[in-house]
Amino acid sequence: MTFPLLVFAIDREIFAGNAKSITVPGADGELQILAGHTPLIAQLREGDILIEGEDGVTKKLPIAGGVVEVKPHEVVALVNF
Repeated sequence: MTFPLLVFAIDREIFAGNAKSITVPGADGELQILAGHTPLIAQLREGDILIEGEDGVTKKLPIAGGVVEVKPHEVVALVNF
């Protein structure tokens, strides 16, 4: 099962597509988001975002911080480098 994922930096789109999961470095620890996750907003700390695409390939994205919002039908991450 997949969900729409959007990852943006202040000046560009980093990822837009369907994902099986996204793992983010939350302020209180690592957080994995799958389809059907409870809605939330979380602050991100420095670390790596791992995006598992619908093709099963995992992409690693180092970030300096940001925020992630899990909505009922999509996930949006705003990140800093």
